[in-house]
Amino acid sequence: MTEVALRAAALLMGVYAIVILALFGAALIRGLRWKEKTGRTAELLPQIRTSLVDYLSGNDDLAPLRRFLKLSRSDVLTGILSFRNAVSGSARDRLCGLALDLELLAEWRREARSRDVARRRAAFAVIAFVYAFEPCRRAVGDLLADSLEDHDWEVRVCCAQALARFGSPAEVVAIFRIATSESLLTRILLADALRPHALELSKAAVPDELRSGDAARVLAALQIVVAWERALPLNGLDELMRHREREIRIQALRAAPLVAHSRENDWAVLQALSNPDPEIAMAAAGVAGRLRIIAAIPLLVQCLSGGNTALARTSAAALVAMPPQGWQTLEDLVAGGDPVTVSLAADVLRRVRPSRSK
Repeated sequence: MTEVALRAAALLMGVYAIVILALFGAALIRGLRWKEKTGRTAELLPQIRTSLVDYLSGNDDLAPLRRFLKLSRSDVLTGILSFRNAVSGSARDRLCGLALDLELLAEWRREARSRDVARRRAAFAVIAFVYAFEPCRRAVGDLLADSLEDHDWEVRVCCAQALARFGSPAEVVAIFRIATSESLLTRILLADALRPHALELSKAAVPDELRSGDAARVLAALQIVVAWERALPLNGLDELMRHREREIRIQALRAAPLVAHSRENDWAVLQALSNPDPEIAMAAAGVAGRLRIIAAIPLLVQCLSGGNTALARTSAAALVAMPPQGWQTLEDLVAGGDPVTVSLAADVLRRVRPSRSK
């Protein structure tokens, strides 16, 4: 019985050894292939980029690029994508047109339906880039819109960014509504793509979200408006500056300098300056400085001497932004008062006096 057990153990050890050797061999082969591919890429990619530059410069000879396609299609894809942030206008259209001239778009559309997430992401990345070219948009059809519900987050964001930049007005509105219902990271990524459409969206889509009554969507819409940093014709912001939700009040205050000046907004800012929450008061102080609300000076003085260092610095900066009344107020504070307040007022005045004397 012992001899049988020993033989079984030896057999098992032999099997384990064979498995380990097989795994080692597979890893070795994979490593050699990766090294070969890396070396080939290092050699081909500069040549591919040179050919692309020649093509963008007006050379219509596609023979070199077709040759590179036979050698390494993935390196040609990498070369095309490496130019996506370096070209615009007609040069970008010419580069995107390669997807049609080299018959690549159909292949990328097939790859976009792959079950392999990495292959799908790569396909959508290049499709989103060439989507800037109108003939490519016609060839792509509804693929991007249909993929907004893809299981992979990166694919969904990639499609949404392309539609936000180059889609129809209805698609742009749809992407804005998606942005207000997704995560903060998604919102940040989509806000930049939506920025060129900020004025159009502010006519109906943004006000609709702000009046929706859904606190999460209202906050999301305000975050996008603040991220745009564009002057927008929005009404009723003063109501949001008095909203029951703290975060909405703060975001509404940050958006105040981006909308048309109004007495209602100024009054809401003055009310926020008296808020016991330091963050709300800081946001209001920043707005008072940017909009130069002279009526806020007495409240800014209270904030400056209230004991909160961050709020005091923000209030001092707001007073500096309101010459001559704000500077005179700081000089009066330097003449006498709390030592901390005197020091802070003197410090900000020292920074502006050189520019004041010019």
